[in-house]
Amino acid sequence: MSKNLRVIQKTSRVLEIIYKVVSIICLVGAIVALVGIVLLIVAGAFPKIADKIVSEANRNTKQLIGDCVVGFLVSATYFVVSKAHKDFFAMEQKVGTPFTKECAASFRTLGIINIVVPVALAVVVAIVSAIFNCWDDFRLDFSLGVGIAMILLSFVLAYGAELEEAKQKEANQKESSQKEVAPVQEGQNR
Repeated sequence: MSKNLRVIQKTSRVLEIIYKVVSIICLVGAIVALVGIVLLIVAGAFPKIADKIVSEANRNTKQLIGDCVVGFLVSATYFVVSKAHKDFFAMEQKVGTPFTKECAASFRTLGIINIVVPVALAVVVAIVSAIFNCWDDFRLDFSLGVGIAMILLSFVLAYGAELEEAKQKEANQKESSQKEVAPVQEGQNR
């Protein structure tokens, strides 16, 4: 294994761990948001508690529920996205190199996910924010740029896979031609 491939493998392992941690954090965030929604709905049945929550937050109950719904949507969505990234890096570790057709296709899919999912999430967040008159500051700048970069990098990975296949094919042809030459030479020596 080359030095560069070892670096790629170590980096891939670190990224797999980071995405695992991120997915756990997002899952916890989604659960906390769901608990918040339930508590706010239950608190609505108790006017004194609801008034205390609303006065502390300086928002009405509907806005607070909307904030929790948006928090849940964002956390749940990024749980799924980060898990997809973690799964890619786990697959790359198993294969041993990112330069395979499968890794290139999977990485391209991740790039598309990084573009499409946040855009869809932004639309849903905007709708929820309009309904609940709540938080709507959701930005796409980072995800779009990363998605585009990932799609472009997937073509580099695919090209690397093509080079690996050509190298393997050449080695196989060389090996088979040597096997053909050996019996001919043995026949001439007799």
